[in-house]
Amino acid sequence: MSLLTLFASVQSLAVTVPDLYEASVPVTSNRDAAFIEALRSVVIRVSGRPDAPARLGGALSNPRQYAQRFGFTADNVLQVVFDGVSVDRLLTDAGLPVWGRERPATLVLVNVTTTSGSSYWIDSSAVSAEREVIARAARQRGLPIVWPDMTTQDRTQINADAAATGGEPTALMQTAARYSANAALLGVARSDGAGGMSVRWTLASDDGAVNSTGSLEEGVNLAASTFARVYSASGTSLDNLAVEVSGITTLGAYASTLNYLEGLTLVRGVSVEQVLGDTLKFRLAVRGDATTLRRALALDGRLVPTATSDALPQSAEGLRFRYQP
Repeated sequence: MSLLTLFASVQSLAVTVPDLYEASVPVTSNRDAAFIEALRSVVIRVSGRPDAPARLGGALSNPRQYAQRFGFTADNVLQVVFDGVSVDRLLTDAGLPVWGRERPATLVLVNVTTTSGSSYWIDSSAVSAEREVIARAARQRGLPIVWPDMTTQDRTQINADAAATGGEPTALMQTAARYSANAALLGVARSDGAGGMSVRWTLASDDGAVNSTGSLEEGVNLAASTFARVYSASGTSLDNLAVEVSGITTLGAYASTLNYLEGLTLVRGVSVEQVLGDTLKFRLAVRGDATTLRRALALDGRLVPTATSDALPQSAEGLRFRYQP
């Protein structure tokens, strides 16, 4: 059974991140510095690139021009919402990509071994410093994460997979599917006895597995940077793509499909070109290309690619999908 089959056996749901262009920054020196730090954090989150602030250079010197609204709390924290169109243009002008609001849900599985040799899993009910570090890093990178319940079945399966260094990610993807997640991030952590933590990370997705070693935050950075490369789009030009969707048998299905396509960050315009039975042919103006769009649509399984579309992601015939109620 392929990873894609395993992945699709339980419908996975992409997460729409609503606060990509928002930031809260304590004012430690002056308000101008807080504005700059707020914009720095937003361009990293939206581009998916940790080096984005350095690439923008002097454009960061006047961050207020990109602010849509802002205020200061009673304890002197700047809360600012930047204008999404302006930030996207800023990134594009600098040759940086834009990673949209629709992002993979990632199941985080972390096993910690203490200096005494005992170990434990961090789950959805845990209150721990390690979980807070990972959650904070995920918020900073705009990575939607899911914590497991750690049932006996999950613990047995995950322990077996964690013991296999460099093994196939099949077991991780099965676990991710049970939590309706698009990917799994496994961290095998060991305390160094001095308050630090060394973690061996494995990110499993439908593209395979990648590995990294480092801090608790490194796993989030691995996932965010990997997904940003896959799902972000660069450039100001729009590609015109033909997209056929079959299985649309009711007015509700039509409205649902149209609203879904129009709501995707990558999609800048939608028109209906043809209706033939239960099949609609759309023309989409897309930032990016057919492969980027196909990957974005695959995140939540509302539109399932047909064999032709999956085998030929970009062709004269366009992309073909079937509506999945």
